Amino acid sequence: MKPVETNLTLAADFPEAAHDQWLKLVDRVLGGAPFEKKLVSRTYDGIELQPLYTRENWNAEGDPAGLPGGAPFTRGGKVLSTSLNGWDIRQCHRHPDPATANKQILEDLERGVTSITLKVDPSGANGVAIQSAADLLKTLEGVFLELAPIALEPVSLPLPVAALLMQVLDSRGISPEKFTGNFGVDGFANLAANGKLSADLKTGLARMADMAAHVSRTYPNARTFNVRSVVYHSAGAADAQEIGCAVASATEFLRAMTDAGLDISAACRQIAFTLAVDADFFATVAKVRALRKLWGRIAEACGADVNNRMAPITAYTAPRMMSRRDPWVNILRTTVACFGAGIAGADAVTVLPLDAAIGQPSDLARRIARNTQVTLQEESGLNRVIDPAGGAWMFESLTDEIAEKAWTFFQGIEKQGGMANALTSGFIATQIAAVHAERTKNIGKRKDPITGVSEFPNIHEKPVDAATAHTTNEIAKPIGDIGALPAPSNGTLTKALVESARGGANIAAMREVLVSEQIATMTPLPNVRLAEDFEHLRDLGDTFKDEFGQRPKVFLANIGRVAEFTARAQFAKNFFEAGGIEAVAGAGGTDSAAIIQDFKNSEASFAVVCSSDAVYAEHAATLAIALKNAGVAVVYLAGRPTDQESALKSAGVDEFIFIGCDAHAVLADAHKRLKAGR
Repeated sequence: MKPVETNLTLAADFPEAAHDQWLKLVDRVLGGAPFEKKLVSRTYDGIELQPLYTRENWNAEGDPAGLPGGAPFTRGGKVLSTSLNGWDIRQCHRHPDPATANKQILEDLERGVTSITLKVDPSGANGVAIQSAADLLKTLEGVFLELAPIALEPVSLPLPVAALLMQVLDSRGISPEKFTGNFGVDGFANLAANGKLSADLKTGLARMADMAAHVSRTYPNARTFNVRSVVYHSAGAADAQEIGCAVASATEFLRAMTDAGLDISAACRQIAFTLAVDADFFATVAKVRALRKLWGRIAEACGADVNNRMAPITAYTAPRMMSRRDPWVNILRTTVACFGAGIAGADAVTVLPLDAAIGQPSDLARRIARNTQVTLQEESGLNRVIDPAGGAWMFESLTDEIAEKAWTFFQGIEKQGGMANALTSGFIATQIAAVHAERTKNIGKRKDPITGVSEFPNIHEKPVDAATAHTTNEIAKPIGDIGALPAPSNGTLTKALVESARGGANIAAMREVLVSEQIATMTPLPNVRLAEDFEHLRDLGDTFKDEFGQRPKVFLANIGRVAEFTARAQFAKNFFEAGGIEAVAGAGGTDSAAIIQDFKNSEASFAVVCSSDAVYAEHAATLAIALKNAGVAVVYLAGRPTDQESALKSAGVDEFIFIGCDAHAVLADAHKRLKAGR
């Protein structure tokens, strides 16, 4: 009996494919069009994205990515033998009312969420209005803090907020060893977002290091610092810039901690990161892996032992990608971001509810957000494979390139004297602003399309109402006699703050003694969303409707047969409705009189001529003259200017709209004309 062949190679009968052969085939398809222009795209970090990646794109000699769980931690923090429980399903809570926040937290924990980010704002404007230990106790009532870790995210005053949590842990008799949460300190993120700290930079860093010393000694499984790079991403930063800011912040915190007496390994154990992830799937996977790689290298260079070179990473679906218009598309965006974070091996993932940009999230939106993660883990099985991207040439190459760009940006920050100086000098803001300006330009031209907003808008969509919530907006008067606090030194300041909280002192009282005469200040970084500019145009359209009883309209002056005008008519419809101007389609044909009658029936202010180039050559000029004579304020033509441009403009065509034109500028000008015409 013939033995069964066990090593069957399916490609054995085919000649080995060569990259040069593939390029020749591609050139034939492109028909002379430049390869670099048609098939190579570039990120805002200047990285070229190739259409095909091979072994030559990533030199894997010696397996530089390492193994999962080992240095340089590119491939994650879990070793192959680790039981696969998946990432932490983390939900962010920010309802201003502590009782309502508590209800929502318990509901999430009962239905799949495994940890909580608690956004704290004593005023209630942008987080839970926690002003005292009693407020925090009410917020966390019924939450098993030893089982469901809490990561604080204070919008300001991180030390008093952390002290309140320490008091709550103590009052509930929770063993310090069992608390595995994060006290949420990141003075640089607060400085960047608010434009000020409660003290000068030197004092601020010393205070943060004081708390790290106390946490290291008292809560061995918790972390002090949550380096939140989302603030830089929300200001418009490119991926490498965001990572560079994150590792620069963490490096400066390391310096402060070691200056305060912590050894480097203990200092590294106090660091965790929260990184923005968005709907760019490939970049999301690569940036999470790149951050782990860079931080592992920095920790190694500082002398940390190998077991303390990888900090936990929470992937936070990017606020800047969330839209207010057609917010249901946000489900797709956050699902892609969550999928990428899971593939990349994030330790925890926070998925923003679909209505996060509108107001307080609804029950349905929170349910969808948590079930997105539950579905990806339980039904798609993403938690059952460690580093599925490992070894894929595209992912490995992109990871290395983002890491290199981020390292260069990090070095630029270090040349400024560190993260504190880079923020206050304006270096960070200037670098991010340049990228944001380029991205804004591309969004305006719809080169970076936003589905449901700048592309495929539904102008008649039913708005999603934001949940309303009472905000305090007033900080309570100081309660509790704190007296003079000790200077920061090995946890003494933190212990004093906790004792003050135990004695009933509220945040206002702590703030009163912590705020110095000399404080660090800067111009706050902007907080932007990619859809903002086009959504403003939609708002103008809604305002017009409220004032005049109907939306502003543009008439699609279609010429010829349906097959000749449909493509450009559909383009024009999407173009104008992205700006809140309703498109009314004409029937077509070549009879100018009939088209003019359709225009008059449409009650439109503008008209856009739509058809093929061949039809334009014969009929466009005549129709443009007729439209102008009929009183059309502005005549647009769908298509690029050709050798007929002068003749068409002489006939009355005011603007040409086409793929790649500045759509936002054209639409903004249309709204100005509408306003002037009324």
